[in-house]
Amino acid sequence: MTNPTPSYWRRLLPVWAVGALGVLALWLQEPPATLLEQAPQLRQLPVAGLKALLLINPLLIVTALAAIGAALAHRVDLRSRLAGHRSAELAPAQALLAGFGVAVVLAGADAALAGSLGDEWSRVAAQAQSAPPWPALAIGMLYGGLAEEVMMRWGVMSLVAWALWRLGQRSSAVSTRPSQRVMWAAIGVSAVVFALAHLPAVAQSAPLSPALVARTLALNALGGAVYGWLFWRRGLECAMLAHASTHVGLALARAVA
Repeated sequence: MTNPTPSYWRRLLPVWAVGALGVLALWLQEPPATLLEQAPQLRQLPVAGLKALLLINPLLIVTALAAIGAALAHRVDLRSRLAGHRSAELAPAQALLAGFGVAVVLAGADAALAGSLGDEWSRVAAQAQSAPPWPALAIGMLYGGLAEEVMMRWGVMSLVAWALWRLGQRSSAVSTRPSQRVMWAAIGVSAVVFALAHLPAVAQSAPLSPALVARTLALNALGGAVYGWLFWRRGLECAMLAHASTHVGLALARAVA
């Protein structure tokens, strides 16, 4: 006997709440200096008001994509314990190993590329190396590990998988679940979207050269592909844990560098 599908609100609200918690972690970061330069009138706002204002857009995006995932994820056999899917596996050891593996690759690639990304990026990297680790680590674990996974895997990946599956149903025999080809395509598309979403933040720190764009896209797409595979095979919580542990691994790599 199969387990009944949880109601829409049961699938939405817990996942949205976790994503919203991740967005709130952005309160820990200071407003970007480039934003204040481009819109100097914002300097008139109190810091707390400005920080609250900057939370609105990511919270709206999390809300929209949490709603999309709640509507579509179960239709393409993507699962989350938070959403009431009992078949979602909890595999913390695998998630931690995958997340730390991504961190090793990212840290190694950044070390190898250190001299080829421009003086401005070298300055940014040096500032990150000397800055207190805890605010950035908390933001990475909570906003990255929670909010970004709700947006990119629960929302975007579910939407792409569902759209490709329905498109395939129109041109071939009806299948009750997406093929592996469809799921790999959804993983790839969501990983690319995830990578592209990091470019604006990088552009706020340093001019975007071709090498810096290639580095940002390649490394973030790699992480996105790993988290997407875990979402598909294990469940959303494993993708979240892997993403959060990547930030822990990167923080450790900076500490020992």
